[in-house]
Amino acid sequence: MRPLALALLAASVASGAGAQPFLPTERAAIDLVRSRHTDSLATVDGTLAYAERATGGAFTRGGYRVVRRPGEPFARVQICYRLGIDPPTCGLDYLVTVNPPHIEPAQRHDGLARDLEHGPRAFLRALAREADLQRQPAALRRIEAALEPDSPYDWR
Repeated sequence: MRPLALALLAASVASGAGAQPFLPTERAAIDLVRSRHTDSLATVDGTLAYAERATGGAFTRGGYRVVRRPGEPFARVQICYRLGIDPPTCGLDYLVTVNPPHIEPAQRHDGLARDLEHGPRAFLRALAREADLQRQPAALRRIEAALEPDSPYDWR
């Protein structure tokens, strides 16, 4: 048994199987994020499509952008969208690697990606909260955004 394991290890090193890069191609990274099953067992793409239908056009997807920063062993996939009267933004970030395949939100405990991970209904509630914030004066929006990390309340 031991000689067989050593032979397999030597063959994998010689063939370069262990030398696969961690970074996926742009298309592969986007496909991995789109097909990711969230905590609610819905896919990211399905949740975004549901939000577009349910909001009647107030939320629209813009596309995907892959960002690679020097020295990071992962690619960032940003989902661009437009909500209400705000300008388009790429505020939903995912970190993606391929060897081993792993996808996770860049900010697991903050922002819209957190709510997207909890399913379509939680994401719709978060979009409604963000749309309500758009109606407030800009100064109040900045104050609330600065105080939100220290808030003891979870408004989801």
